[in-house]
Amino acid sequence: MPIVSQAPPRSVASRLLRGVSATAVGPLVTAIIQLGPIPLLLHSWGAAKYGDWLLLSAVPSYLTVTNLGFGDASGSDMTLRVAAGDREGALETFQSSWALLTIISVAILIIASIAVWWIPWHEWMNLASLSDHKAAAVILVLAAYIVISQQGGVLESGYRCDGNFALGTLYATVLRLVETLFGLAVGIVTGSLLHAAETYLAVRSVGTLAYALLLRRKSPWIELRFTRASLPRIRALSAPAFGFIALPLGYAISLQGTNLMIGVIKGPIAVAAFSTLRTMTRLNFQLVTVIAWAIWPELSAAFGAGNISLARKLHRHGYQAGLLLSVFTGASLWLLGPFIYHIWIRNAVSFDRACFHVLLIVTFANALWFISSVVSMSSNAHHRLTLIFVVASAGSLVLAAVLTRRFGLAGAAMALLVTDILMIWVVLRASIRQLQDTCSGFLRALLTPVSVSVFARRGEV
Repeated sequence: MPIVSQAPPRSVASRLLRGVSATAVGPLVTAIIQLGPIPLLLHSWGAAKYGDWLLLSAVPSYLTVTNLGFGDASGSDMTLRVAAGDREGALETFQSSWALLTIISVAILIIASIAVWWIPWHEWMNLASLSDHKAAAVILVLAAYIVISQQGGVLESGYRCDGNFALGTLYATVLRLVETLFGLAVGIVTGSLLHAAETYLAVRSVGTLAYALLLRRKSPWIELRFTRASLPRIRALSAPAFGFIALPLGYAISLQGTNLMIGVIKGPIAVAAFSTLRTMTRLNFQLVTVIAWAIWPELSAAFGAGNISLARKLHRHGYQAGLLLSVFTGASLWLLGPFIYHIWIRNAVSFDRACFHVLLIVTFANALWFISSVVSMSSNAHHRLTLIFVVASAGSLVLAAVLTRRFGLAGAAMALLVTDILMIWVVLRASIRQLQDTCSGFLRALLTPVSVSVFARRGEV
């Protein structure tokens, strides 16, 4: 039976405003999640034990690649198909991606549950407060948490393709906040890293089930089964999906890999110092992602409808808004950051001013290319860019190992900056070419004030 629309489509302007509003909650929640627990855990656990938590949570973060990129690839593909009127194809994409992810998740958990007990975590990671057995238990529980979280990526593609991006984003954001609050409370009360990890897993599992049921209610045509899953569709999605692996892998190398490298060279207290500085400076980047995530589904819809002109305008003015926001936030943190840091951390770890300033420049550079990267990702044409990002991130670890020994934590930040400068050139060049834009036209657009209402008056959205 053919799949029909359940409701008339909302305008792009309306969806864009809803998306920005919902996504704007993300940085606030991220600030609470990343900044709030740190002084509480540092006070309750101490710098060494908190450093152990950072090191242990870095290891399972590499399991973000276990979805093989099919969550993001299916989201872009489904949105392209729905915009072109092909809901049958969109459902086949959804179920194919979900089936593959489920199989891989089960396999990964079986392998992890066997292998994790044989690794000398205490010696390898220079842990201060945990034995090998307890460290293995924490890593295994966090690995299960990551695998369950990957299910949400495929489910989110259902929200995105059917005009419910704002709702799906808001729910996912609230779930992150709830699991953090429960995990923090349990961690402080029990003093146990394992109990904190178990709490994260329990809340995420219940929340993901509710997320799936809500999707079924909002979009009844998206059936939560595997009956339409097909191997040919999985093969067709493989190239863009493997390209999407590179993005979380690159960030895992950059974020968690750097922590691991510092831990090996400097120890867990240095990890806590670097991590707190990076968490604070990345507030700048988190705000810019509001715009990037909001325009992603609209870019996919524009490409699906063959409206390159709209896609070009979304990119130009989305980049403009992100640039202005990043400049304002970065300048504010540069001036007020040291004062805020001392109030926030209260001498639990020392403030490295040089590292802080370099990391602010890193987050600004990161924002300059990330918001443009959604152009290629929204149309599943991102394979080369994300591969370059992984290679550059891996290279930055080697450079960071050298610079950290010479310049301390600031050296690790310098190595990260090299990667982001390279990505600015690579990503902007690719986006301008794909959108049939020109460098001069793009630069002029950055200097021209615009708003969503302008789009609406012109009848473009």
